[in-house]
Amino acid sequence: MEQILYSLTDHKALAIIVGFLLIMLETFAPILPLIAIVLANAFVLGMWMGFLVSWVGSAIASVILYYIANKFSRLKYIQKYKSKEQVKRITSWIHKQGFNTIFISYACPFIPDFLVTISSGFAGTEIKNYISGMVFGKFVMFLLISYIGEDLDKVLQEPIKVVVFALAVIISWILGRKINNRIHTGNVPK
Repeated sequence: MEQILYSLTDHKALAIIVGFLLIMLETFAPILPLIAIVLANAFVLGMWMGFLVSWVGSAIASVILYYIANKFSRLKYIQKYKSKEQVKRITSWIHKQGFNTIFISYACPFIPDFLVTISSGFAGTEIKNYISGMVFGKFVMFLLISYIGEDLDKVLQEPIKVVVFALAVIISWILGRKINNRIHTGNVPK
């Protein structure tokens, strides 16, 4: 793996294309490791280029997935599923939350953005709230990950950077868990 990363550093254009396509693919196939892809992009391309490739690729793919989910939400089978009381409450809650919830959801690396995107599309979240929340949330998360990925050895040698990263991850996890618990415990407004 390390040899592949170093060979890509010699071919920047190829590395940009591969990194861009991988991050877009991750949006549609959430089994791929998002954090590892962003770290690899930053390592191979440098912090700013790696960040930009990851951020733009993921944002474009998320908008495409949102539109697909929004279109599918109008199918008869999905409409029947959406008429269930719990689904109505959740989609209504997502629809009402707007920018803040979307931003926090995308800024937390522990909330699968695939689910947030699909839920936003199904709930009919206003496109401007969705795009702004998603773009800025991913900006925060990808910038943090890219900062670490640029020079992982240096980050590991400087304890303060490890502490800052660990705190950012813990805060993201706590926020993500609170949102997730609110949805699963039924603490969603009726």
